[in-house]
Amino acid sequence: MADIIFKTKDDVTDSWVQYIENESRSLAQRDEFAIQNYADREILNPAVQSYLETIDDDGDDIVGEAFAKSAGNVAMMTTELEGFQLNYAQEVQWLALPEWLRFRFRRIKKKVQKIFCAVAGELIDGGELDIKGIIKAVLLALIPAFASGLPAAVFSIIIGLVAYLLKYGYTKTCPAN
Repeated sequence: MADIIFKTKDDVTDSWVQYIENESRSLAQRDEFAIQNYADREILNPAVQSYLETIDDDGDDIVGEAFAKSAGNVAMMTTELEGFQLNYAQEVQWLALPEWLRFRFRRIKKKVQKIFCAVAGELIDGGELDIKGIIKAVLLALIPAFASGLPAAVFSIIIGLVAYLLKYGYTKTCPAN
């Protein structure tokens, strides 16, 4: 999970796109909680935690700034962490994680969703979903958003977003802010 899978557009192969599509279609058969939980529980993966330790709080650079526990950051972190979909056992594990780790994961999740929604919004033509096209375009758009390339740690987030898009449509996946 800490591995950087996509560094250039040539790394985004049809095999990877097919894999993400298959995982997303399978996940889309589940309920809303299961889809959201799929991505959220990845914070409990030690490889994802290892990756989160190598980035800064913006989620895009190698560690260069520490998460300051100022009143402003704690208030922002509380707001950012709302809406995680974990079961009780996962919640207990999640609460045991350091605050800065949870904060970074949520920031990355929001960053991926923002880019996903921008790309998917442009590619949805009259309600038609070209899932493979959306997946490939999202992967290509995410590569430059991460300083060292797209890490495998974000796969579950992408798969969850595609599954949600398949099941609930664009307007529920990407609500207008």
